Amino acid sequence: MNNFENKVLNFIRDNQMVMARDKVIVGFSGGADSTALITVLFTLKEILKIEIIAAHVNHGIREEAGEDAEFTRRFCEERGIRYHLLEENVPQIAANSRLSEEEAGRIVRYDFFSQLVKSEGTAKIAIAHHQNDAAETFLHNIFRGSGLRGGGGIRPVRDNIIRPLLCVTRDEIEYYLKEKEISFCTDATNLENIHTRNKLRNKVIPYVEKEINRSAVEHIYRATKDFAMAEDYIRDQAKKVFNNISEKDNREIVLDLKKLDIEPEILKRYVILKCFEELTPNRKDITARHVDALLTLISETDGSASLDLPYNIRAVRSYDKLILLENIENCDGCNLDDQLVIEKLELGDETKLNIPRFGVATIDIMSYNGKTSIPSDTYTKWFDCDRIQEAIFRHRKPDDYICIEQNGAIRKKKLSKFMTDEKIPAIERDNIWILADGDHCIWIPGYRISCSYKISDKTKKILAIAINNGGN
Repeated sequence: MNNFENKVLNFIRDNQMVMARDKVIVGFSGGADSTALITVLFTLKEILKIEIIAAHVNHGIREEAGEDAEFTRRFCEERGIRYHLLEENVPQIAANSRLSEEEAGRIVRYDFFSQLVKSEGTAKIAIAHHQNDAAETFLHNIFRGSGLRGGGGIRPVRDNIIRPLLCVTRDEIEYYLKEKEISFCTDATNLENIHTRNKLRNKVIPYVEKEINRSAVEHIYRATKDFAMAEDYIRDQAKKVFNNISEKDNREIVLDLKKLDIEPEILKRYVILKCFEELTPNRKDITARHVDALLTLISETDGSASLDLPYNIRAVRSYDKLILLENIENCDGCNLDDQLVIEKLELGDETKLNIPRFGVATIDIMSYNGKTSIPSDTYTKWFDCDRIQEAIFRHRKPDDYICIEQNGAIRKKKLSKFMTDEKIPAIERDNIWILADGDHCIWIPGYRISCSYKISDKTKKILAIAINNGGN
């Protein structure tokens, strides 16, 4: 066993990457990195008591792709390594999915690896990332504004994915292959300085190593480990804060800003990131710029304001609350022009209305003798039926008003003013269902009924409405 293999063995053990009898699926492109990975794992398989399985994807992008596939097949055949090949038209997949070929290829590869894991019952997936990749990722993330989170870079172990070569540099890999006299495939596109990654790999890092510090890659990798430890700790603290100050309901998160305000700035940032993590499948497009914009919304707004964010998320500052939710204007099944007319009913009749995104209303017409106790439940209300011309459940309109009794007098109040006074979040106002009679709001469920429709000693018939589950 040479120094390279011993270094990788210790790294695998230190990070508890595998256990005896594990199956390890190696992503084997045929390039220098993956060839070194499968070679060193093959060398160590008896010591580690693991089984090596190779997985190669022909992306259908380069003319040499067929030659690469044949190289990997022969390499494995000569060593008795089980081999799996997937051939895909990644350019077509990328075009159909509106993704870059790089991103589409990555999705195809990891889907293939996951399928192999299932077919094997259980397995680890070994990827050939090394310290240069970690340095490139670190710089790329920092340059695009991902901050401490991006500084953590590539982890040695994440779920069932392991990266045994993160303890070595690209130079060490090339020297290892030369020493072992093992050939590999060369992807000429890696030498083209078109993509950001290639520019970092071929221009930025070589310049830094030559002009600043020849051990720059190792130093950057060491820094990524410190970043990762710091971020893990902060994320853990932020999760505790999030759980203490948040309420989550389906696709909506509400934060208590008074409680958030007393936390350190770094925890505020990570609580915001936690919100995105809860609402979105991933946070790839969420950068420090979005977090800064949201913190500005919180700190510089006292009343109500909103901000549109990636993944169709809208953030709304509503007094002492921050609400993050799917943009209601783009939600499937939302139509703010919907109207549900309550049909004319006779005494003793009952009907039901299904109110979208709200609940089921049970509606009765009853006689009233002045002796029956009026219900006090928030979502069960009685109205003087004879005062109502036509009752309609709908969303708000510009001229809507409600009548409120104050100091013994009845006065009209614009619905918009009522909602402001009640501190109803601006983002929710258009989506609230109201019961209206023309422009007059009979009832704003969950808030108030108009005093003009209340039961009195002159009431003969009652329109009784009960909405199940408190409107949820």
